[in-house]
Amino acid sequence: MRKVKNAENVDLLLPRYDFVFKGLFGQEDHKRVLISLLNSILDGNPFIQDITLENTDIPKDMEDGKSVRLDIRATTDENTKIQIEIQCQDEGNIVNRAAFGQSKMLPEELHEGDEYDSLPNLISIWITNYNETGRNYHTHKIRFMYEEDPAGNPAVSASDKFRIFIIELKKIDEKRANISDLFSVWMSFLKAPQTIPPEFLTIKEVKEAMEGLIHLSQDPETRRIYNMRLKAQNDAINARSHDVNKARREGIEKGKAEGKRETAINLLSMGMTAEDVSKATGLSVAQIKALQK
Repeated sequence: MRKVKNAENVDLLLPRYDFVFKGLFGQEDHKRVLISLLNSILDGNPFIQDITLENTDIPKDMEDGKSVRLDIRATTDENTKIQIEIQCQDEGNIVNRAAFGQSKMLPEELHEGDEYDSLPNLISIWITNYNETGRNYHTHKIRFMYEEDPAGNPAVSASDKFRIFIIELKKIDEKRANISDLFSVWMSFLKAPQTIPPEFLTIKEVKEAMEGLIHLSQDPETRRIYNMRLKAQNDAINARSHDVNKARREGIEKGKAEGKRETAINLLSMGMTAEDVSKATGLSVAQIKALQK
């Protein structure tokens, strides 16, 4: 696939890193880019015409409470609250973290005398660069819904009040993206901007995002931060891999030792001497005698 025109000589940063993503979609002068991305994900429910960007830092309610920092936080023209997180590393508990983030958005919206029906709809969108679920499809939608009552009446339809979208970039085949499917266009841009087809740039919002990405990619300070983030992420991945391998080795050794002890006990029960069992298992005579006790 050909490289994008005007980006051929630029080593493009990857938009799936949070601070690059925020630089492209979380800026006041790039709101129409964010609106286009959101409309491609929400598929008309709701259809967004305008959006207000909010402070991404949600302070804690109590002294020992937990604060929240989102990548993007916004309110649509019809008062739906949206939070967006883009994740390169698997930190687990996406659904619980999304629910907590949504709960932090509620207290400021309901005042004394307000009806509960006045609560806004809340949408959490999590875009991951790893496989979060075991399902084959790349987008998973979670909705709040009522359980079936004890009398066996049908469950109430799923509510739009609380929704969570989990989008797994690794499961998206960007080679099958086409210009008639805006969602596939945007996911291709997030996953591999250097190789998107030139016709995708005929979409003005995608062209604007690409121009912004080229600008960020050529900024020395942005690239310095990007490289630092990459190094930190690789260090974390290597550390986890080392811990996993160490635990695996220790588990294997523990299993071998346990197997030798069980064999020794069986041989002792058959009347073999400690010396003969030692020769058969590799355990010391002292270890064998300890097992006899």
